[in-house]
Parts: sequence; C-alpha cells; structure tokens
Amino acid sequence: MAIPFSRSTRSMNHDRFLPNLVGILLICLVLILWMVWFFTGQLAVYATTINYTVREDGLLLGNFPPASLAQISPGQPAELILPPQNGKSSDPIQAEVMNVPTSPGEPVEIYLFSEALPAGAPSGQLKILMGKITPAQMIWNSIQN
Repeated sequence: MAIPFSRSTRSMNHDRFLPNLVGILLICLVLILWMVWFFTGQLAVYATTINYTVREDGLLLGNFPPASLAQISPGQPAELILPPQNGKSSDPIQAEVMNVPTSPGEPVEIYLFSEALPAGAPSGQLKILMGKITPAQMIWNSIQN
C-alpha cells in the first residue's frame, strides 16, 4: 500500500540537501565580504568646481563652496580633468593645493605639476581630494545632516 503524501520517510531519506547548503553558504560568504567592505572600504571624497582660472605663472585659482573650504588645506592633492578632445580623453593633470583663503569668496591657489595646458581657456573640472571615508561613515554622515 502506497503512502498518499509526498513527504514520506522514504522520500525524505532520498532528498539531497547539499545544493541548498552550498547556496546558503555562498550567500553568507558574499554577505560577509560585503559587510567587510562596507565597514573598511575607503571611498575618496572630493571638493569639485568648474569655476577656475589659469594665471600666467601656471597657478590655478579655483572657487570652491564655502562649506568645503574648511576641509581644504595646503598640500592636499588635486587634479584637473579636461574634457575629451578629438574623441580622445586625456589623463588628469596632477596638482597640489598651495594656499587656502581665510574668507569665503576668495579663490584657492593650486599648483599644476604639468606645464603644458591646452591652448585657450581650458574648461574642465578641478577636484581636490578632501579625504577618504568608509561607506558606513558616509551613510552615517548623511543621516546626521
């Protein structure tokens, strides 16, 4: 006489739990790796502007928001990213912050490590590396504000 339901002791003895166990272990491993990255991974935070001018001596004068001026100090790395020309993108031009104004509204002086700038008034984006924070810190800061 056959048993009418599918979860008999015979069918339960023949079930293989290994594929389910491997799947659960892989999901747990991915979650653990994601949590490690979330609390220890470093993300760069930049102050950016498109409002800058190039002086004749090669210094850049960049106008940054007053909120980011408090976190900018001399010696911080910066880079100038120029738009693509003739379909080719160029590498960022490395720079360094030389002088930070004491009052808002005055430009930040930045020294370029490259002497060759494209002809004409370059348009692009000027970025200053303000620091590195973890994704958890970034979310916590956004919750606080």
